[in-house]
Amino acid sequence: MSLEIRKINQNDRETFVELSLALTKFNRRQHDKHYADFEEFLRVRKRRVEERFDKIGQSPHTLIMMAFKNDQPAGYLRAFTYDKELRRGCLDEFFLKEETRGQGIGKTLLDAAIQWMKERKVIRMITSVYSWNAPARAFYEEEGFLEHSSSYEKII
Repeated sequence: MSLEIRKINQNDRETFVELSLALTKFNRRQHDKHYADFEEFLRVRKRRVEERFDKIGQSPHTLIMMAFKNDQPAGYLRAFTYDKELRRGCLDEFFLKEETRGQGIGKTLLDAAIQWMKERKVIRMITSVYSWNAPARAFYEEEGFLEHSSSYEKII
């Protein structure tokens, strides 16, 4: 297996949008509770992802990396630093295609993000995961993340 982990570049627009929307669809069970028209939600999400992509390289505080297995997109992550004085970072989005899970790709991608955080002197990185996503929760715990808060929501 050949594995490449790298920062995204301008040639990755279509793939990045595709993977971001795949994450949204994966999380659909959450979105269905909020949006009567999921297709409209996807259109808005796609526009926002494209806007985010258009800003790549403009902030030294944001990282978007992609993983390629045998030259095919396997997944991506988006991370950022948000408090230089307190040296904090956030793993904001993390997605692997289903067929690439369980092969060490996620760990390699996460390790690259952690290295990027260390280079920026980050000492605390947070992330969030839906309570129903047991595999992701187990992955983060295996990688040394500790559960430290819970969030609640009410549909209104």
